[in-house]
Amino acid sequence: MDKHLIHERFARAIPTYDRHAVVQRHIACRMAELLDEHLPSSAHRRVWEIGCGTGLFTRAYLKQHTPDDYLLNDLCPEMERMLADLLNERTRFTAGDAEQTAPDGLFSLITSCSSLQWFEEPLRFLETCHAYLNRDGYLAFTLFGEDNFHELRDIANASLPYHPLGYWLEAATQRGYRPALAEEEHTTLTFSSPKDVLQHLKQTGVTGIRRETWTKGQLIDFIADYARLFTTPDGQVTLTYHPIYIILKRQQT
Repeated sequence: MDKHLIHERFARAIPTYDRHAVVQRHIACRMAELLDEHLPSSAHRRVWEIGCGTGLFTRAYLKQHTPDDYLLNDLCPEMERMLADLLNERTRFTAGDAEQTAPDGLFSLITSCSSLQWFEEPLRFLETCHAYLNRDGYLAFTLFGEDNFHELRDIANASLPYHPLGYWLEAATQRGYRPALAEEEHTTLTFSSPKDVLQHLKQTGVTGIRRETWTKGQLIDFIADYARLFTTPDGQVTLTYHPIYIILKRQQT
């Protein structure tokens, strides 16, 4: 995983992200609802949010809860200015690679919305989070399942290694967690053309998996194959999102 490229692409997408990240916004709001429904009030005292981005989840969460200490993290330091109106003595931002971060103290909740798929070793990070949760702490995250962007995988082999829900639940159980909630959705967006799909991905920063640019011939072939395989009866083309929501309770040891 090229973290420099991921940083570059998401930082470049800041001006367009909130307007075009319609699925990510839905995921953020849904995750905030699930945390409100399934977690006790004690879970919201000290919170570490990983991959906060422009703050879609952060804002939804803060409508319901006011943690005593809310630590926001993102790989891109440029995100801090997008969160400036939220930051105060209780809500702080630190930039850096969460896989290399060692925050102070223990947390009642560690949460991440649509970011763990960008980690080099997400299963090891589950272990790291276990060590940073208090005895009654929760780990809650969203990421994407195996059907996510299957159109891109089928044509260009240009997608991240997505896994099914069961994979994450088994891994979490093996690492000292008890699942408190697990659900998944499929959302299909439609666009006027394959070029619009590529533009949508660029505007939401989801192009950080390859630095190589396509040749003109490769782009023409991609557009033709995408249109042939994924055109709807009304002449649109599809792009599939497969969000997964997981809430884990730390097992006491």
